[in-house]
Amino acid sequence: MVKTPDCNVTEISKLIHHYIPTATLENNVGTELSFILPKNYAHSFEALFTALEQEQENLGIASFGASVTTMEEVFFKVSYMEESQTDIKAMQSSSQVGQSSNRNWNKNMSRNVERADPPTLNESPTIHFNTGCSLYSQQFHAMFVKRVLFNWRNWKLLLLQILGLIGSVAFLLSSGHTSEDEIIRQMDLGQYGQTIVPFSLSGNSDLAANLSKHLKGMLKSENQIPQEVQGDLLRYLRETKDCIRLCIVALSIESKPNIVVLTALFNNEAYHSPSAALAVLDNILFKSLSGADASLTVSNKPQPPPDGKDNEKPINGQQLALALQFGMALLISGYCLLTVTERTTKTKHIQFVSGVSVIVYWLSALLWDFIIFFASCFLIMGVIKYHKFDIYVMDYHILETMLIFTLYGWSAIPFVYLISFVFSGSTSAYIKLLLLNYFSGTLGFLIGNILENKQLTSMSNTTRTILGNSLLFFPNYNLAKCIGEYTSIYEMKILCTIYKNLSVYLNCSKENTEKSIYSLDEFMIGKYLIVMSTTGFIFLLLIFLWETTSWRLRTFLNQHIFFRIYKRYRKDIVAKELSGQSEDEDVQNERKRILEQPQELLNSTVLIKELIKIYFKSPAILAVKNVSLAIQKGECFGLLGYNGAGKTTTFQILTGEESPTSGDVFIDGFSITKDILQVRSRIGYCPQFDALLEYMTAQEIMVMYARIWGVSEPQIGLYVNKWLNSLDLESHADKLIRTYSGGNKRRLSTAIALMGRSSVIFLDEPSTGMDPVARRLLWDAVTKTCESGKAIVITSHSMEECDALCTSLAIMVQGKFMCLGSPQHLKNKFGNIYILKVKFKTEAKLEDFKCYVTTTFPGSVLKHENQGILNYYIPSKDNRWGKVFGILEQAKEQFDLEDYSISQITLEQVFLTFANPEKASSDEENEVP
Repeated sequence: MVKTPDCNVTEISKLIHHYIPTATLENNVGTELSFILPKNYAHSFEALFTALEQEQENLGIASFGASVTTMEEVFFKVSYMEESQTDIKAMQSSSQVGQSSNRNWNKNMSRNVERADPPTLNESPTIHFNTGCSLYSQQFHAMFVKRVLFNWRNWKLLLLQILGLIGSVAFLLSSGHTSEDEIIRQMDLGQYGQTIVPFSLSGNSDLAANLSKHLKGMLKSENQIPQEVQGDLLRYLRETKDCIRLCIVALSIESKPNIVVLTALFNNEAYHSPSAALAVLDNILFKSLSGADASLTVSNKPQPPPDGKDNEKPINGQQLALALQFGMALLISGYCLLTVTERTTKTKHIQFVSGVSVIVYWLSALLWDFIIFFASCFLIMGVIKYHKFDIYVMDYHILETMLIFTLYGWSAIPFVYLISFVFSGSTSAYIKLLLLNYFSGTLGFLIGNILENKQLTSMSNTTRTILGNSLLFFPNYNLAKCIGEYTSIYEMKILCTIYKNLSVYLNCSKENTEKSIYSLDEFMIGKYLIVMSTTGFIFLLLIFLWETTSWRLRTFLNQHIFFRIYKRYRKDIVAKELSGQSEDEDVQNERKRILEQPQELLNSTVLIKELIKIYFKSPAILAVKNVSLAIQKGECFGLLGYNGAGKTTTFQILTGEESPTSGDVFIDGFSITKDILQVRSRIGYCPQFDALLEYMTAQEIMVMYARIWGVSEPQIGLYVNKWLNSLDLESHADKLIRTYSGGNKRRLSTAIALMGRSSVIFLDEPSTGMDPVARRLLWDAVTKTCESGKAIVITSHSMEECDALCTSLAIMVQGKFMCLGSPQHLKNKFGNIYILKVKFKTEAKLEDFKCYVTTTFPGSVLKHENQGILNYYIPSKDNRWGKVFGILEQAKEQFDLEDYSISQITLEQVFLTFANPEKASSDEENEVP
């Protein structure tokens, strides 16, 4: 029944019980009232419905109808009766008239599953919710444990990153040690294999000819190829392709008056080529003086270390800097994985909706990631100490090295968080951030060194300064420069201390050797340390600003710039699409009521005022068109529509995920465009696709959300267990969510949405993938949540679900509300047929019954006939419920009917009328003339 404002429920109940004493009240929520009528009183239905029709206005009934028990309800009743050893045959012969109920099913279910009462599931007086600092402390705890569990459950990935960091440093440090017997290298052309030695001879000097002869003989004996060049030797070297690869040295012999000039040339792409060229020249000179059999042998052996020192090479600061920043890139880039996953799966949005503070969310992540980073740095220091590179660990140097690492981590971790907003996939985000960090460090380091050497570039000082300062925003560049400069500074000090005579080559003055490494002077690390400490704050500030102001910025741009421009240049489209001329009367009345009584309706749990959403693409898409609606406490509002009708977009706006183009939404009086943080803390949200952290268990994630809502620590276990119990998830509580079926994930997502102290809960297709038992558990939890005073907004493709749960609903087509009202109101308003189903004991009188129906109900259509079962569509016009039941009761005896049922049009048929009006209208013409 649909109630009017002056409906007298007591009198209605008295009237029904007068005719059917065993009738039970099923539901009395909002404008709907429903009773269960047992089948064995079918003979009284005619009198009851006639009385209701006569007293309809006096009792305050807007409209009423009837429906029959569904097969799903029969399935539940039979299954639970079997479990309780009840006679199934009695159930098989029964049917009910009136809207189907969950009440009896709940009673049966309570014998099998321990259920929590509605007050206990929600804000029971026994459950204490923390506020203020205690709440923030709990939220920090929840967010911190979440990060710990991520690394614990993905320990192989974390271990691989840490090993990559340690391995890159250990490999370089290991290569710094020389063996006991260092190889002696001969400085001749034989080390390059067979080569071509171009030479030119000019003049007629006997000495020059003698030198040329010794050169040819020596080269042939060493299996080298002499190549005499006529003309310009340099031109030959430049223009001959083979020389680039095979010419290591070249020689010019030029005779001048009283003098012969020898010029040795070398290919600088080959190691040791200058020494090899000089050795060739010295040998032919020696042969010309001592004979053809004479020769010189030149070799090279590294200088042994000073006494008391280990046999090690001095570390190249640039090589260590590049190796270290590569390892750091492997580790640091991994901190984006959970961040990107949470954002792309909407888990982060659900956490914010549940009340998590932006500061708590990011600082908890920073703390745990910094702990992992700090532990990795200690491992690096252990590797350095093991390889005895005391420059980084001796005396107070370990503190200086750890200071560099600490400030790098402080800068790099927020940098990764900030850049991660750009990416839409965790794997691609890791790879791209790894490349960004590595190349910004490597190329930045090389570019920085070039900029510091003014002889290598012709840039102006201004350009050089701008480029150099821009590199400072990359943490890996700052790390590479710090390690490189730090190594160079202390190597210079050590060399000045050990080798006093090196002052010719190094600035070993007292002023230079005693200068603090933290100085801001060139080639000192002070500048880089300050930049890293500062950019850490800057990156965090940018993150907080984006999280807190991006919503307002998008709303401002949409409402005050894009929409104004769109209205100006698309006046005709705006006027046509947003006009309410073709709207249903109920939709118009709801908008009129909201616009005329704004202050009175601000106390509504949900108030939507002329909501418009346009996606400014090419072409623009009007996703939501001028929607207005008010939802009160305890109401369950259903939003129906086919895919692409605008349901999910509407939900995204209501939950703060999308910004509206025009209009506003109020939750408990708080505007979504102005007080988004207040709004988010008052809603629960189950998105269309499960926003779950699959590396956690149901118990862990429920505990996390209980802490987010502020449930006191001693009560969390009881609170979580009752919610798990209410949706029959206790047997899966300790299993990883990644092992759950789709239906179990939906149940868990719904439980997360229903828990807490939210005023309104948005459920986007919550029963998708659920089996019938799980779906009924969900219905029961939703019903109890409504009874506790919370408002619920639900979308579903199950018309039965909306019929059972919703006190009012709207059908949305192309962004507009096509109709609005309670399910019974819509069926009465848009349904023009009754559905009659008849089963015969024998088919002897079947044809006679067909003629009887055609004569008694003009315009009726036989839809189906199968083995003695007929399905008719009967026009409801001029056929009231009392009249129909009276006729069918008489026909039951006259035509020997085994059973029959009569019900009004289903909600699904009403939905199809709007979702596909062309098909519905053609079907209607074929079905009911």
